[in-house]
Amino acid sequence: MIITDKLQQAREWFDRLSQRERALIGAMAVTFVITLTLIIGFFINDGLTSLAERNADMRQALRDIDTQRESYLRAKAKVDQLASRLGQTPIQLGGYLEAAAKDTGITILESNDRPPVAAGKNWTEKSLDLRLSRVSLDHLANFLKHIENGPQLVVVTGLLVRTRDDKHVELDVEMTVSTYEKAKSGKKGEKDKG
Repeated sequence: MIITDKLQQAREWFDRLSQRERALIGAMAVTFVITLTLIIGFFINDGLTSLAERNADMRQALRDIDTQRESYLRAKAKVDQLASRLGQTPIQLGGYLEAAAKDTGITILESNDRPPVAAGKNWTEKSLDLRLSRVSLDHLANFLKHIENGPQLVVVTGLLVRTRDDKHVELDVEMTVSTYEKAKSGKKGEKDKG
């Protein structure tokens, strides 16, 4: 009933207006409806444009994934191969290098362990500095080949070769040899938080 009374009062108020005032109010109402329609249309159009742009970006991402799939699979296979070479048990780098030196006829003058360093989130790099003296180029090449082609993942990460002053056929070598192992997980509380 209250609504009907209000509508009746509005109708009576509108009937009391002159013809010019009625036309003005009608024009304002039409202008309001047109403006409201344009604003709603703008928001709808903007939303559709944003959706179309996101769809185009997703299509491009899918095309990129499709074109890069082979290189990704090759890289993943290489990572898997390296992970399998790492093995489950960490290698004793000093003993491994001594055995490689013995097999190739080289004597290691000096070796120094470096502290382990984090290599990414899941790996730890363990390194050993070596010093060799009076080594022929053939023996050095065989030693390097023996180190890097073994069953475990061991790589030469630094190499400095100098010829000797007294004999240019012999070399003095300083090198850094590294291997990797799975990083030890932190405390249980830290693991649960992640």
